[in-house]
Amino acid sequence: MITIKAHDNGRWDVYDQGEGIGYVSARIEPFHAQTCHLELALARYDPAGARELFGLLRTALARPLQVMLPSRDAEKCAFLAAGGFQRKRRCYEVEAGVQDLLAPIKPTVSLVQAARGDPAFENCGALLYESYALTHATVSPLTADRTSFYRVLPDVVLFSRKDGGIVHYAFVDGNEIAYIGTVHPPGFPGFAQTLLSRMLEQYGTVRFECDDCDPAAMALRAFFRDPGTDTYDAYILI
Repeated sequence: MITIKAHDNGRWDVYDQGEGIGYVSARIEPFHAQTCHLELALARYDPAGARELFGLLRTALARPLQVMLPSRDAEKCAFLAAGGFQRKRRCYEVEAGVQDLLAPIKPTVSLVQAARGDPAFENCGALLYESYALTHATVSPLTADRTSFYRVLPDVVLFSRKDGGIVHYAFVDGNEIAYIGTVHPPGFPGFAQTLLSRMLEQYGTVRFECDDCDPAAMALRAFFRDPGTDTYDAYILI
């Protein structure tokens, strides 16, 4: 029999037949407040007790549960699956250079740069907010308002226009592409290779994360051979 005991700091001690076997930490992320994010710190991960444990936590926390794990952590992933979780998203961490490209690239479109406070920056932020909310809706819905969302963005955005409107954009910080998006997917490859060409020439490498629920980020990743970087999986229990 699995039992749990709550602490004020979001920690839940876990007992199996009265024996303490570790704890689970629970927290609410302001940007994704509809789910409760868990971190597992158990001495053993017996699939036989998983469904009972997560049923207790789901009832006590009164909201869907989410866990993010390295994909290579097979034991914990199997434990989550036994507990009724479903893998909803895989996040790829990419750090790559010219040698990792599948094919040569070159600039093909004009890039415009804008800083925080520029109307174009705000317009790109609005496009990203809508895109992020849409692509993550089935995984962990966005609950942050626009002001809070804009606050975490890097201070520089690179974008391209077509017929006077912004069609592609990337928020960057040094050699990191923090967020990227498009409102015209057919034209995105040209923007992506222009962006990568510029950043690789300037920094030698680029870094970015991409979720498999985000078509633009995955299209950016498709320019590279698998550089052997880590992946992380998001599991959800409704």
